[in-house]
Amino acid sequence: MTSQRISECVSVGGQPQLADLQQLKSEGVATVVNLRVPGENTPLTPAAEGALVEKLGLSYHHLPVSLDKLNPAQVEELREILQKSQGRVFVHCGTGQRACSLFLVASGVGADWIQRARELGFPVEDAKLRSFLESLRT
Repeated sequence: MTSQRISECVSVGGQPQLADLQQLKSEGVATVVNLRVPGENTPLTPAAEGALVEKLGLSYHHLPVSLDKLNPAQVEELREILQKSQGRVFVHCGTGQRACSLFLVASGVGADWIQRARELGFPVEDAKLRSFLESLRT
């Protein structure tokens, strides 16, 4: 799993496994937010991941974000989850591209989210995600 701490309270990355979740907990993460949609090629279903996360004593949120159905309401929902979370948060998708980009938008960090995501190691390579991010700047 690729993971990057991108703010004092938030890390983003790709799909975690059990050992990754245990490591995140040891690093002080209290909440895991999964942006993957059911059926994505993943070894863990959202339900299985949620059960593992909760077994570790962490909070779990599943906010499915499809690249085919991006909308500002998803950004607002992520913002609300982040605001209500106590302690550090790990936001993930498959590779971290959606997680990083949507966190940057939800947190209000600057306006050049595409450049910032690239600097953080999660370049926006998907055309649909890029178009969505550009539409939010106008």
